[in-house]
Amino acid sequence: MKSLKTPFDQIVLVCANTRPPGAAKHSCGDHGASEMRAWLKGELKKEGLWGDHVRVVTTGCLDICPAEGVICSFDRGETLVKVDADTDREAVLERIRALCG
Repeated sequence: MKSLKTPFDQIVLVCANTRPPGAAKHSCGDHGASEMRAWLKGELKKEGLWGDHVRVVTTGCLDICPAEGVICSFDRGETLVKVDADTDREAVLERIRALCG
């Protein structure tokens, strides 16, 4: 095993897990996770923050499965936050900007 230094200043995790219909748990992927990540990437690229400064990475299940919303982490998984992919996207972007500031 070899440790590698992350080339980014910040990594934001976004659960995009999708379960089959009828699954016992809900899925973040069914609540706009991938669309939110794509929007964040576009906005961060416009601001010159995407790349060396920050990456927004989709993950598999983080094992907190809300009936609505998407689970994110702004501190590499230490704290998980539930967001609405549509109404909270600006707040998520602002939080990422603050991390890079």
